Amino acid sequence: MRSLLRALLALALFGALTALLPRPARASGTVSLNTREPTEEDGKWKLKMTIDYGSIPQLPHIPMLFSFEPKVLYERALTDKSPDKPIINRMPLQNQPVINESLDVGFSDASGKVFKITKFDFIIRRDHGFEAGEYDLKIKREDDGVQMGQIIHLVLKGDNVVVDRRAMDFSKKQKKVDADKPEEKKANDPAPADKPEEKKAEENGEGNGGEVPKVEPKQGGCGCWLAGDETPAAALPALALAAAIALRRGRRSRDRAA
Repeated sequence: MRSLLRALLALALFGALTALLPRPARASGTVSLNTREPTEEDGKWKLKMTIDYGSIPQLPHIPMLFSFEPKVLYERALTDKSPDKPIINRMPLQNQPVINESLDVGFSDASGKVFKITKFDFIIRRDHGFEAGEYDLKIKREDDGVQMGQIIHLVLKGDNVVVDRRAMDFSKKQKKVDADKPEEKKANDPAPADKPEEKKAEENGEGNGGEVPKVEPKQGGCGCWLAGDETPAAALPALALAAAIALRRGRRSRDRAA
């Protein structure tokens, strides 16, 4: 009896622990595509899908969330090895934001009859953030979060914008700048010779803006000479005569006084 109670207690404990453990995401039904590698047409990709709900849904239209997680980007680039024709670089992506698209999927026909399987076209566009590359598609029902089918790996084929990854040549730019820069005068260059016209103008007194230096005219004199001026040579005999007369008068004055 005690062993039975222990077994029941262990079973109840195991059930409680199992209920507390995180459960994997539930999946219902199946999802298939006509092709998992659609080609771009006019900036959009068309996914031809078939969804098996697993049972007849209670509503004719079921809101679903289509989540696209970017995995690989197909970069078109010009490189030094291929400067004219772009090459494709498969660039792995991590921790990229998921692109979500919502759609009400119809499981009924025009008469209103509901079916468990539906076929429809799902359009994704570049202006919604899509580029050529690889994505993981996950579809969930919005009302209860149940995943429809398994994760689908998509390859969106197309031509992305070309990226220039060629090395920049700064030497050409520097040469162009040097060519546009005026040639500087060398310090050792000799000074230019005076122009004949300028030299002739200086001799004629036409320099300094064309003004000629003023010369004061000579004034008429009285025949006298002033102190500080140099004695003219022509006045020396007269001075000697005057000095002799003055000396004779001085002697006469002394004789009279005696």
